[in-house]
Amino acid sequence: MSAGLSQTHFWVGNYMDPFADAIEAETDLAFTRFYAGELVAVGGELDALESGVISVAAPMLAPYHEGRFPLSDVTQLPTYGTDSRMITRAFQRLLASEVEVSAGKTFYDYEIADKGLVAWGLGATGAYAISTTGAELTRVEDFRGMPVRAGSALHTIVLERLGVTPVTMPAASAYEALSRGTIDGIILSIGDWVSYSLEELLTYTVTDVAIGHWQSYLAVTQRTWDGLTDEQREAWGRVAGAVTASNAEYIDEQDRDVRARAQADGATFVAVQQLPVEMRDHIARAAAETWIQWIEQTERNGHPARATAVLWAELVVAQGGALPDGVADYLSLGSR
Repeated sequence: MSAGLSQTHFWVGNYMDPFADAIEAETDLAFTRFYAGELVAVGGELDALESGVISVAAPMLAPYHEGRFPLSDVTQLPTYGTDSRMITRAFQRLLASEVEVSAGKTFYDYEIADKGLVAWGLGATGAYAISTTGAELTRVEDFRGMPVRAGSALHTIVLERLGVTPVTMPAASAYEALSRGTIDGIILSIGDWVSYSLEELLTYTVTDVAIGHWQSYLAVTQRTWDGLTDEQREAWGRVAGAVTASNAEYIDEQDRDVRARAQADGATFVAVQQLPVEMRDHIARAAAETWIQWIEQTERNGHPARATAVLWAELVVAQGGALPDGVADYLSLGSR
């Protein structure tokens, strides 16, 4: 069982380990655990599963497998008023949905089963926010040319629409880049700051607009899954679901705790609703345009992004989240 992330990360210390502990307690399965990329680096999980180097990816970080999980990026589309628990519930429903997004295929068929995998969603990250090392973002001009870390292709779309200069890098490289001034900001969930020691560096954050939420998977191959007994599979699925729910609760709590500590140390958090109207409108327009651009370019690449986005939007709204202005009309949700 391999994680490319360290045990301080909430997908490892609060998902991988509790999951493995529970399975070992309930069944005769046992795991040899590898952390922080000591066996398989971030983005190498799928190849390692397919080659048999590992039996379990915990997590398999889908967004780092460029082009191989094209629809999983849907959770990174911007939303308003969402947290980990809301997005986690929406994603669980997306994985279980019987709605076809392509001819005869559900989201799970298209993204997971067709690759010979069996997978479960983790707790979603908290809302990804734009944070800086001190620069205040109160005018549209403040975005222009600012180098900001992007963690995925979809983040790059958002940042370009805002007018900043995207710099793509893993979050693990952000500390040095922020310290040196190579970048002035980052898109990352607040609770994830502790995983990369960023609390001392980030002092200004715009909140209440999510630059999406990252979702990833606990994954095994179909071959590995078929090799388990019925009792082992039953325990596995049940434990995975329970740990996912507790993971989301932990992530929301960690977001609140990290924010409270940062505020106590002088960091500033500004709700998007408190920004000047011109700035609010600029962010909302960039958020809506990100949905459109991601859908259209993913469709051009031959993937059913529009059907997936429609289903995702409905699931997010059903959980109490809000879409950027114009997205519902673009997706014709009112007519469904």
